[in-house]
Amino acid sequence: MCGAVAGEPHPYDSSRKTRLHIGHIIDKSMGGTDEPGNLKAICSVCNEGASNLTLARPSAIKLLAQIRRAPAKDQLEVLEWLVKKFPKQTKEYLALPKD
Repeated sequence: MCGAVAGEPHPYDSSRKTRLHIGHIIDKSMGGTDEPGNLKAICSVCNEGASNLTLARPSAIKLLAQIRRAPAKDQLEVLEWLVKKFPKQTKEYLALPKD
């Protein structure tokens, strides 16, 4: 991260004054929590750009391969999450004729 101090011009974008955010050391999507030990002060420019520093999003094929290798308990957790996220599409899919 840049190490900028609140209020000073940001070293990567001098048109902006540095504002600090509270960021996660381990992102919540990766199992991190909101506990104080997992939080850090980070400038807004670095925090907003953090998603650009992570690996590219995996393709559907790669995701499916990872899910297939996961234990059944984890596969069911993924299924539950998808059903909750896409209830309409789930109902439509389940209504399709079965082979």
